[in-house]
Amino acid sequence: MNHTTRFASISLLLAVVCLFTPPADCCLGQTGQVSTGVHLSDSSALKKAAQRKQQERHEFQSQELILAKAGTWIFNPVETPRIVWRDVEAVRRLGCSKSLRVRWFDAKLNEWPEPNAPGRWLAWIEGTAPNGTPLRRSLTFYRLPEKPPPSYAPDLTVEFPNFPGPKAPAVVREHQAEVTRLANDLVVPTVLGSEKGAILVAGLVEAKTRGRPARYVESAAVMNDDYHLALKLKIQGLQDKVRPLRPPRRRAQPATVLHQGSAAEAGMSPNAKTRIDDVCRAWAQDTGEPFVTLVARRGVIVTHEAFGRDPSGQPIDRDYRCWVASITKSVTGILFSLFLDQQLVDLDDSLATVFPDYPQNSPHVPTFRQCLTHTSGLAGHGEFGGMRNPHLENIVLNGIDVNEPGVRYAYSGLGFELVVKALEIVAGQSAVRLYDEHLFRPLGFSDVPINSASAGGEFTARELGILAQWIANHGSYGRQEFIRPETFDRLMPKPLRVVDHSYTEDEGIGIHWIRHLKEGSPRGSKRAEDFLFGPRTMGHGSLSGCIFLVDPDSQFIVTQVRKHSGPRSAEWSSQFFQTIAGVINK
Repeated sequence: MNHTTRFASISLLLAVVCLFTPPADCCLGQTGQVSTGVHLSDSSALKKAAQRKQQERHEFQSQELILAKAGTWIFNPVETPRIVWRDVEAVRRLGCSKSLRVRWFDAKLNEWPEPNAPGRWLAWIEGTAPNGTPLRRSLTFYRLPEKPPPSYAPDLTVEFPNFPGPKAPAVVREHQAEVTRLANDLVVPTVLGSEKGAILVAGLVEAKTRGRPARYVESAAVMNDDYHLALKLKIQGLQDKVRPLRPPRRRAQPATVLHQGSAAEAGMSPNAKTRIDDVCRAWAQDTGEPFVTLVARRGVIVTHEAFGRDPSGQPIDRDYRCWVASITKSVTGILFSLFLDQQLVDLDDSLATVFPDYPQNSPHVPTFRQCLTHTSGLAGHGEFGGMRNPHLENIVLNGIDVNEPGVRYAYSGLGFELVVKALEIVAGQSAVRLYDEHLFRPLGFSDVPINSASAGGEFTARELGILAQWIANHGSYGRQEFIRPETFDRLMPKPLRVVDHSYTEDEGIGIHWIRHLKEGSPRGSKRAEDFLFGPRTMGHGSLSGCIFLVDPDSQFIVTQVRKHSGPRSAEWSSQFFQTIAGVINK
């Protein structure tokens, strides 16, 4: 089926009527850097100047490119989109004084003076940032055919099954129809008036029929990631430097896998499952928050049960998939370890060894270790679109001269996102495909959505359990050895290498020590005798209340997935862990 015929099934495109002017220079302004003519005579003035410069860099990094005419991501043949800064005055004030250049590439990555045929188009934008580094961005567009054929008109009504909800005020319930009409009126313009709409339409036109629902990795958005990475590799001359990841090695003796077995085989009390399930059932009933719990030891599943009901009142099942928030960092640490094991990168390599625009031997450029242990100097979660932004590393580069890696510990996700952008270039695969092809599929996972490297994964309790067992096995699962034990040792929490020693906890590569204390133990105790579990118990916390806990020494794991922590979380989780500790045979 050709693109013109496929277009007939996408009625959204027929609503687009656009009028554009040719692309023009769109980066204007005077330098916003601190004047070198000012004599700063004391440390206070120097500090203020440095802070002002840092604020200016961060403000520039947040500047957004938009279209001069709204709703023109999907455009007519005679009209070429014009790309502009959203806040031109701010860009001028911050020092972006050179014009931007827009280059157009078709779906085969051939360059043209302007979009001259129907289909996907990528706009590659080049310029110079206020700090003198190259500025690179790229955007996706879709050009309509000259004569779109007739198409069917699907029902685009969107239902709101949980709105307004049983607790909504009476006035909201009385105006429900009005709110629903407004929301539906906004659906089509929102799709047509956004880059995501162009990405979706281009993906639908290009996608092949599979006879089943598309998996997350088969989505239009992931396909778009592939295009932008391929264009980056081409323009920056990186294709010949790609070093694909090899598949896991085959073990002569299989490592432990999660399986059914007796409590005795697991080294647990005969009533372990009953006691754990009773606490979980009471927890779910008291808080109204459903969840799934998996507890295993020596690979034997002690319990794997679902508790509670979803908002519709239906009982959840063991395949309940939840956003695991920062536990995603542990998953990213595991993915990174594959590259580490195959010597494609090293923990203490500068990111400049991968990103060609980054300055070599600069004290402002962090290492992989610093990015993965929250000492990179970077801050925030989800800034700039994370790993799904085609040019996240360039946005960071545009403020790199004020970055201070290795100075202090500051918990953030941006370092993890940046690491995965580097792994994309190393392996020549977009981020979602790296996770899917080299972790999720080899481990037998289902369809795992993951939209950020630091806090965007959605997993089941069993999938987290398999990852936990992977850690308990020091990098293997079943017949597959993903990394060698000596590589696994390099992931373990260690004292941080920072100038500021005010933070005294150890930090690993996406993991840290998890130390639950026995009742009556001094708060904050680090004595092994005060711990519920072994002193090397590790894992990661989660804003959503999910649990990821591993004690590799006793081959003990606990995972739990839920949408929210729920009320009285601290009280119930303490009782939960106390109960588990009480049924482990010493």
